[in-house]
Amino acid sequence: MITTAFLVPWLGYTRALLLVHPVRLVPMNTPADVGISTWEEVTFLSTDGLLLSAWFIPPKSQANGATLIFVHGLGTHREHLLDEAAMLVAHGYGALLLDLRNHGKSAGALTTLGYAEVEDVRGAVAYLQSRAEVNPHCIALMGHSMGGATVIRAAARIPQVRAVIAASAFTSIEDNIAEGVRGLTGLPPFPFAPLIIWFGERETGMSINQMRPIDDVPLISPRAILFIHGQQDDLISASNSVRLFNAAREPKRLYLIPNAGHVGLLAANPREFERQVMEFLEMALARCNLTFHPNRV
Repeated sequence: MITTAFLVPWLGYTRALLLVHPVRLVPMNTPADVGISTWEEVTFLSTDGLLLSAWFIPPKSQANGATLIFVHGLGTHREHLLDEAAMLVAHGYGALLLDLRNHGKSAGALTTLGYAEVEDVRGAVAYLQSRAEVNPHCIALMGHSMGGATVIRAAARIPQVRAVIAASAFTSIEDNIAEGVRGLTGLPPFPFAPLIIWFGERETGMSINQMRPIDDVPLISPRAILFIHGQQDDLISASNSVRLFNAAREPKRLYLIPNAGHVGLLAANPREFERQVMEFLEMALARCNLTFHPNRV
């Protein structure tokens, strides 16, 4: 008979492994499935040497070469933000949707909830800078959940990023560990949260307090940031985006969606979502280099 003394740490260990080694899923659809006719399957390296897979959609002339990097959440892949990308592509923006390390078709065997994933974003920025169609002065980031935290951390460290959209992001892992454990693993916070932290830190070689977007977000200014969150989010409370907004410096905006949970933010109110995002990008990227002339081959 399995004793409680064995079962509790075993459950903590196995759930920690699922967080840092999530089940790998691959995209089932492509940009063509959402009406995008011009796109490429591309690969590039993260700055620490992992081969990453992505879709690249070139910008159109009306967007002055502006392009967004889309960063998905834990256990998903590049398809997760495909609808949001399609919305912006319809307005002429370019898009690079990548599979983060240890997700989708990208290399890697370890997830660090946004810490090392910054190197994936660095690689994505470098890739866009190599594309003649992209205005290197008009690169922005959009991320959801873990991806939202990742783009905050990345923008604080990558000066070439001109604007950030962080959806359903968390202030820190520490602040959300109790509800995160319940939502992601189905286990009660006590006694499992301390165990999951302990095992997770040993598996990744990092401390939980190293991933604190709330400490990074003030460093993004004077570049603009938009926070988006569903007020019915029961995995990462909307109070996280409120706290991030309060910690950020101007220019900043906050868009709370009353009838949305952790996912489905665009679907909850497509017209208002589009208005909020488009107005933000038009403001945030207004100072991009207006003399950009793409050198199309």
